[in-house]
Amino acid sequence: MRKRLPAAMVAAGAMAGVMGVSAPGAEAAPAPQYRLVLGSATTLEYRGINAHGDIIGLGTDPSSQGREKGFILKAGSKTPLFLNAPGTGPSQREETRALSINDQGMVVGRYGKVVVFPGGVAEVPRPVLWPGPGATGTDLGVNPAGTAEALGVNNRQQIVGTQGGIAGTPWSKQGPTVTNLPLFPGGKTGEALAVNGNGVVVGDAAQANGGKAAAEWVNGKISSLGTLNGGGFAEALAVNNAGQAVGAASAPGSLPNLFHAVLFSKGKAVDLNVPGANQNAAHATAINNHGDIVGDDGVIPPLDLVGSGNGFLYRNGHATELNTLIAPHPNVRLAGATGINDAGHIVGLAAVTAPNGAQSSVGYELVPIPPK
Repeated sequence: MRKRLPAAMVAAGAMAGVMGVSAPGAEAAPAPQYRLVLGSATTLEYRGINAHGDIIGLGTDPSSQGREKGFILKAGSKTPLFLNAPGTGPSQREETRALSINDQGMVVGRYGKVVVFPGGVAEVPRPVLWPGPGATGTDLGVNPAGTAEALGVNNRQQIVGTQGGIAGTPWSKQGPTVTNLPLFPGGKTGEALAVNGNGVVVGDAAQANGGKAAAEWVNGKISSLGTLNGGGFAEALAVNNAGQAVGAASAPGSLPNLFHAVLFSKGKAVDLNVPGANQNAAHATAINNHGDIVGDDGVIPPLDLVGSGNGFLYRNGHATELNTLIAPHPNVRLAGATGINDAGHIVGLAAVTAPNGAQSSVGYELVPIPPK
């Protein structure tokens, strides 16, 4: 199954050699070491981090009957500030998801709007903006009679996302103006998954041949970022301010849900060759403005309940598993990385195994240790 992890910072990777991104196989430099900081029991995962160290994620809100909700964790704080759905209080029913944060602390994502219809009740995904910590969200009004979600926001307060569910249409919102982004000729669906500080939007879009290619929108015009050696699926999950994009792609002949973590360069997806015996279902989920890339390798241990591969850092042409860059922590596995800022702080999802064998997930932050 495809696993989308929208980067909370505007980030990604294209063009090897620009802004510090080196092609796979370049001469390695010593990998940094990190101090591990685990979140609380109520923070199930961290989704991204901005330049100031503010973290967004998903947790269980004790004041809302333990419902899963998005939160902001301000830099240096240990207390998550949960984000409420529009027009509701702390005990509201709707769940929320925080999917992207800019450096001003604005967060976008989605909430489940409760809709009552003859014979039943349903939760419809809707795009939402939270102006800051502890705030009640505002519905962005995109596709007001249907479904939509907001997936990226930049420091110019430009927001991007997708509307219409599976048959999705990518959109961009600046101020009150919503613009539907074009698709490839003959294609009928697309997703806008991230936006950088210069307004470059990346995601994916269907092609006339039935495949899906990573896509880039610049000044409202679409172009292909490419596929992996002609494979049938590719998507760009993040883009940095240099326009470098990273994401996931399938190789020719493989199942469409078996991915390699890639960066996009000169119209092609380049395999990052992340560590592990199996490169399938790997994702590059974020890149900072220095060209450092993080993601997950798709290698899930047997009987693991978290369902995410090991986190990796791609730097100076080589990918290194994050679990090798921290002091040993028994019963803790860094099971994926979802965000990295320019200071090199990495966030993601850790699998924690209790003495009785029970497994749970918790957000983590890796803080770089200065070299001696």
